Amino acid sequence: MYLSLNGVLISDEIPLVCPYTSGFLYGYGLFETLKVTDKEIEFFEEHLRRMALGCEMLDMSLEYKTDAIERYARDLLGANRLSVGSLKILYARNRDRDDLIIMTGEKAYYEQDYVRGFKLCISATRRNASSKLTYIKSNNYMENILAKREAQKKGYDEALFLNTDNFVSEGSYTNIFFVRSGIIYTPAVSCGLLPGIIREKVIELAKTLSIRLETGEYSREDLLLADEVFLSNSLMGIMPVSRIGDTRFDLGKSPTTTSLREAFANLQR
Repeated sequence: MYLSLNGVLISDEIPLVCPYTSGFLYGYGLFETLKVTDKEIEFFEEHLRRMALGCEMLDMSLEYKTDAIERYARDLLGANRLSVGSLKILYARNRDRDDLIIMTGEKAYYEQDYVRGFKLCISATRRNASSKLTYIKSNNYMENILAKREAQKKGYDEALFLNTDNFVSEGSYTNIFFVRSGIIYTPAVSCGLLPGIIREKVIELAKTLSIRLETGEYSREDLLLADEVFLSNSLMGIMPVSRIGDTRFDLGKSPTTTSLREAFANLQR
């Protein structure tokens, strides 16, 4: 297998980590994870726009143009013979330059995952809405990883963060939506969340389908009283939620989630 370092294909068996870089020592950098379907990279430009905005927030300059990064990514897909799976594009601070690293991964989700739905628990960790890192996909991701691992140890698929004001924020690697009386609700970005690429697609699809969608501040109780709950991210798309803690949701009675999933599948095609 290969990875791409600054546009050059390198065997992933060759050690590349330099322990003296800010990217390694402090997680100074950011990344994007993109889905690959039938050799096509989904929503590539949207991901690169978000990466460029993140670079501005970190006082980094993205030295590569979008078409060059896409060329490197396609070269890597070809070298690894990957038609279905994922791409991770990482941009990290080195000592005298910033490094662009692109890696591939395997398919993460299957139809049975959507049939059973995800189980969530509420994390004891609180999202800090005033932190700059909350709003970018920073390489400093340990808080998210720990929350997800703790949730999985308890038998859940995902951990859900409340913010320091006890409003619903986001999952450790997902955005969250809930439906009540046919209206979709999702936390506002100001609640302390990463504005996901698929989150924005869901908001656009709701408008297309003439489904009312509201953003705002919502409590744990608001969420648990929902008729339907679903998650989104770039690899899973739209994932139904079957349980939050001890509260269960009937996936057989989730017309809004079903309609959005069908519309999203058409959008991908």
